[in-house]
Amino acid sequence: MSELFLTVLRMSLTASYVILCVMVVRLLLKKAPKVISYALWAVVAFRLVIPFSFESMFSILPSRTNTVPVRHEVIYYQSSQTDSGQDVGDSLADSFANVLRSDKSSIVSNVKESINPLENFIETGTYIWLLGIMALLVYNLASFLKLKRQLKSAQLIDKNIYEAKNLKTPFVMGIIKPKIYLPAGLDDTERSYILIHEQTHINRKDYIIKILAFLISSVHWFNPLVWLAFVLMSTDMELSCDEKVLKIMGENIKKPYANSLLSLATERHILNGGALAFGEGNIKRRIKNVLNYRKFPLWVIIVSVIIVIAAGIALATNPKPEEPVEQKENEKNLVESPLGTKVQIEFLSDNMGFKSADKFETDDSKIFAFIDSTLRNSLTPAKENDLENNHTNRYLLKLSNETVEYSCELYYDTLYDKAYIAKDGGLYEASTDFARYIDSFLENRNINIYIDNADAVELFKKYGWTLDYQINAMENKLNDIKALSSFNPNAYYFAYNNELSKDIGLDMSEYSNTPNIEVEVYRIHESMPQEFYPIQNCRGIVVKKGGKIIGAFISAGRHSTLNACSLNGNSFEKVTGKTFNEWLEEMVRPDEIEARLAKLTPEQVIEEYFTALDKKNIEVAKRCISKKTLLESLTANMENSELFNESLVLPLAGGGIGAKSNFDNLKSAKLLKVELIEEPDKYTKIFRVTVDLKYKKEVILSNGKQDWDCHMIYETPQTGWRIEGFGH
Repeated sequence: MSELFLTVLRMSLTASYVILCVMVVRLLLKKAPKVISYALWAVVAFRLVIPFSFESMFSILPSRTNTVPVRHEVIYYQSSQTDSGQDVGDSLADSFANVLRSDKSSIVSNVKESINPLENFIETGTYIWLLGIMALLVYNLASFLKLKRQLKSAQLIDKNIYEAKNLKTPFVMGIIKPKIYLPAGLDDTERSYILIHEQTHINRKDYIIKILAFLISSVHWFNPLVWLAFVLMSTDMELSCDEKVLKIMGENIKKPYANSLLSLATERHILNGGALAFGEGNIKRRIKNVLNYRKFPLWVIIVSVIIVIAAGIALATNPKPEEPVEQKENEKNLVESPLGTKVQIEFLSDNMGFKSADKFETDDSKIFAFIDSTLRNSLTPAKENDLENNHTNRYLLKLSNETVEYSCELYYDTLYDKAYIAKDGGLYEASTDFARYIDSFLENRNINIYIDNADAVELFKKYGWTLDYQINAMENKLNDIKALSSFNPNAYYFAYNNELSKDIGLDMSEYSNTPNIEVEVYRIHESMPQEFYPIQNCRGIVVKKGGKIIGAFISAGRHSTLNACSLNGNSFEKVTGKTFNEWLEEMVRPDEIEARLAKLTPEQVIEEYFTALDKKNIEVAKRCISKKTLLESLTANMENSELFNESLVLPLAGGGIGAKSNFDNLKSAKLLKVELIEEPDKYTKIFRVTVDLKYKKEVILSNGKQDWDCHMIYETPQTGWRIEGFGH
């Protein structure tokens, strides 16, 4: 929350400068239509709400204005300092000198020592800021409810128009269905003027703009310039509304309209309803503007619009930052040194998981530059000090050339999906994307940093993906993907992912039964789309024939094969507009065994399966399992350098990862009993099966009599009922 408060402070500071500029431009527009001045306040709202903007050479904001995030060195100091006479920008090695001499315990213990006392003031300021917002919102809501109670006696006179005896001034109240409240005793002429005025507010959605402006001001309640802007914006809103009335009714009503405003101002009394009910303020200024109103020449309007557009661009955009020459030289000396650069990554935790090595080293300047930039720009202090647990991986990162070397540690909390960088005796927040990037170098074998396939790089870049490096390249035969029969890993894998390729205009089906298909596997820098989380890591798969790209899609690697998407980020269902089984119904061509099984009841299919297991008949056994289940497990627990597992893993067969055959470990399988226990719908049945299983070795599954819940689905009319899986 303190970070949010600092962001609001930064935006408020930038907006203050913009408000002052708008006030000056507003004076220049004194003789212009007030609706133009009213529109100008949108740029102030933009600066108060949006924490970022585009860079432009036309920006008039000073380069020192905080349009970039507040550097946290202002709030936090580092426990190890360089000599006061030395410029910390002269050498990156100096900023990491202490870390080179620190071990894990000293890094963690120094976290608390690195916090400047200013942090306490920031936290206190954050609480005061939040209390101020709450107080304003509660007060205005209470005022609104009080006003609403006192207006119960108001009489409906026409549609959304009400009349109340205890009012002396009109106003609009409400959000979804705004209502106009008028004082009692108005004559027809006065009423017509007022109704046009209030209806203009409603047509322009001023009642919503006023509420939003109040909420924005409440967030920046500590800034008096923001409240001044709120008042001036409200004035311009009313003045422009008055001008609209005069434009509709004609200039000859100026005096009677001004008299109406004057009479409403006399002994005016309005119950405060906060931002949800606003009346007509600044009567003196409005009367003066009404009496001085005249039709504006076209050239005045055109010039005013040009001024507003120019001011909007100049104030809404940020100035292009000029990087100090000295900093550029330092980066050039380190990253582009003729002496060469080196990156070393070392895994310091015990649980290797799927990692193929605990060390990685490269001299690639692109990798060096990215890691170096990330480490130096990680400036948000973290208060986490519980890093000694079995779900946080620890890495040592070393960056060097022949004259300079610095290092730091990276902590990646895989349970809570957080990452931290330990440097300069302090702990700083890092993105989990960066942590996964570092981890990938230890996981993938035979990495090829240099990507020769420029077409692949450009294709993925076109759709917002970045290829970090090549994991593997292989040749394969593309089996028949136009008509699918008995489950063939190659055909089903490529047929499924060909649908994802079609989403970007590629189609591999014309290359069915073609040998010498080239497949390239790349590590993708970005994470999977949000709908696939918590799975984030992904690979880019490129399929080529004769150097031409014929297929491309995103794969999650050693997870479910179904965790894949198109380069547009669309899932299989979104691309095809069908469920897997609906798609399969159009694609499948059952063979003789499948045609026979399709005529059986669910109970008979279960019996066929266990008979096939007992007889070690894989052809019948695999046809009893749903093709979606087989496809889903096709990429499970494999190395990321592989495309898919060539062998199938059958449920309860006792084979598993590393087994040469599904039946290496199975001695016998006897079905004893089948009982229907649940029927969620006509396409799904759940049976309780009692079986007697015997294995040579008890690894995951146990020997003997046991009960399993067998989930059955009706796959397609051509293939009938199939086993989806077993559970308890």
